[in-house]
Amino acid sequence: MAMVAIAIVGCDHYNAPTSIRNSFSSEYPTAVDVEWKKKHSYAVAEFYLPGQGECEAWYTKDGAWVMTAYDMRYSDLPVAVRDSFEAAYGSETPVDDVERLERNNNDTIYFIEATIFVNGFLTDIYLDYSADGTLLRTTIDVEDYDYLYYYL
Repeated sequence: MAMVAIAIVGCDHYNAPTSIRNSFSSEYPTAVDVEWKKKHSYAVAEFYLPGQGECEAWYTKDGAWVMTAYDMRYSDLPVAVRDSFEAAYGSETPVDDVERLERNNNDTIYFIEATIFVNGFLTDIYLDYSADGTLLRTTIDVEDYDYLYYYL
């Protein structure tokens, strides 16, 4: 009995309400491998979208869409974002991850996770850019950093 309780508590699965799942299905009809999680007061669908890659859509408890993060390739970033990043860090800086964040009634934000040297040590850096290449925010090597909460 205790093993079952431990297994249930350790499970990260969330059964999103039907209204939220219906909103999601109408917005992303081609989504596959959908997994629902609860993050703070938000229902979050983690899924794969053919032609886009891995994505994460956030909804309020009332089923209103808040934002969606899309994995993307560095080469698919807007030229202004790439130019801004390369002007600051060089074109040879290793980029680990790139994402696009679309938000309800807000501008799109682009995230770049890269590896740079700080005081002789390799360090992860997280950079948030607007579509015109303006650097919005920089965070360096924060363990378990989840940039999405900043934009809720």
